[in-house]
Amino acid sequence: MNTDTVFHFLGVCVVVSPALLLALFGVTSLINRPIGERLMAQATQTMVMVGLFASVAILGLMLSLDIRYVPIELGNWVVIPEQHFHFHLKFIFDRLSIPFCILSFVLCGTIGAFASRYLHREPGYNRFFVSYAIFLLGMIVSSLAGTIETLFFGWELVGLSSALLVAFFHERLNPVRNGMRVWSIYRIADAAFLIAALMLHHLTGAGDFDGLMG
Repeated sequence: MNTDTVFHFLGVCVVVSPALLLALFGVTSLINRPIGERLMAQATQTMVMVGLFASVAILGLMLSLDIRYVPIELGNWVVIPEQHFHFHLKFIFDRLSIPFCILSFVLCGTIGAFASRYLHREPGYNRFFVSYAIFLLGMIVSSLAGTIETLFFGWELVGLSSALLVAFFHERLNPVRNGMRVWSIYRIADAAFLIAALMLHHLTGAGDFDGLMG
């Protein structure tokens, strides 16, 4: 097994672990068969630790081998030939993105451990952890995004989950009002984000950050 294969495997683990967590919580919620609190807490802890250990392993390998840049390509997921557009899923592991990724796993892991006890027997326990999983995935995707489209996808996940988490106690008026305020601010930021994406495509012909940085 060569170094590139190891990096690719670890990189996929970093991104897939929160995605699997969201898939587990999301699917069981959609079919109205949510898993129990203990299993949900264990799944959260396991997936966060897998992603964290993989991130630390990548950083350790990069430092030991004196490698500063590791791209992980996952191919084109959407292609529109007539418009010369493709949604290319690419993640960049470097000495700036990995610390953000590790910090996201550490903070989200701490929050998950606290919330699993604080929200014990709370009616919205499952709903909280679905929103939590969306937030975690959004943070990891945003931290490692190698294209403007990938970054926008992660940004949308963070925005959606932030509004849902702020409005978690929806029985009261103020949390819902504050959640709507957060959602409105994210929509304004989206407009600026889309303008930046258009400018990047206009200047480089693609959404890849490598083209912008030269």
